[in-house]
Amino acid sequence: MNIFYNASGTIKIDHRKRTGYFTMTSQHTHDGYELYYLLEGQRDFFIRDRTYRVNHGSFVFVDKEELHRTIDTGVPSHERVVINFTESLLAGFPLSGRNGVVTFPPQEHYKVELLVRELIAEAKGTAAGCDVMLEVLLRQLLLLLFRAQAEQLEPESQPSFTHRTMSEIAAYVGKHYTETLLLKGVAERFFISPYYLSRKFKLCTGFGFAEYVQHVRIREAQRLLRETELKIIEVAEQSGIGPVANFHKLFKKMNGCSPLQYRKSQRALQSNAAYD
Repeated sequence: MNIFYNASGTIKIDHRKRTGYFTMTSQHTHDGYELYYLLEGQRDFFIRDRTYRVNHGSFVFVDKEELHRTIDTGVPSHERVVINFTESLLAGFPLSGRNGVVTFPPQEHYKVELLVRELIAEAKGTAAGCDVMLEVLLRQLLLLLFRAQAEQLEPESQPSFTHRTMSEIAAYVGKHYTETLLLKGVAERFFISPYYLSRKFKLCTGFGFAEYVQHVRIREAQRLLRETELKIIEVAEQSGIGPVANFHKLFKKMNGCSPLQYRKSQRALQSNAAYD
């Protein structure tokens, strides 16, 4: 497995070639940022409530704590590199990134792909000063990406009308997660059948409908635990999960720890960051 970390744990580089068809099957969020680059193939990339079509040579930037998943498009085999990094790598940056795809014009593409390949080679090597070089290369790549992204006035179009409809439904879930969200009721609101919604939502986002609702609610619970002093029962209510017993069970299943343990670990991380 080609996964590499720098000594301080602020950068992780995961380079893989996959044969055949592949769709991520698990929940995916990060405390830090993610940069995805597709070296070969074609993928759909779902972030929060939107699906992006990603082709060879495209970058995807994913913000902190964003629910995301890559999905098969029917084109077999792909090669990609995923770079995860902490907020400290953006210190002093004049620009910031936002969720979405960045595609460079042909005259710029060679330059940025060369940076990606240099990052991979540096991560795999053992040269003196490797960690310093990784940080320099990554910051250079990010600055070029953020500049290009700032010049992209129009968002990337979604793959199809069906993808746009499913994104509208995902956005609806994101706004109404505290309410009762049953497949039948949401399907009626969007004038489609429950069967169609269930099948197409999974195809376009990589998530089952009920699964996605749970993830949105848990993501909000995580935010409340990190950013507020609300009691656990209040977090359960405000995230739309309901009875605190159900909340504890679901939270631990999806995070591997209790809500209280999660809050303590996040406070410890925040405290340590304040002293860095």
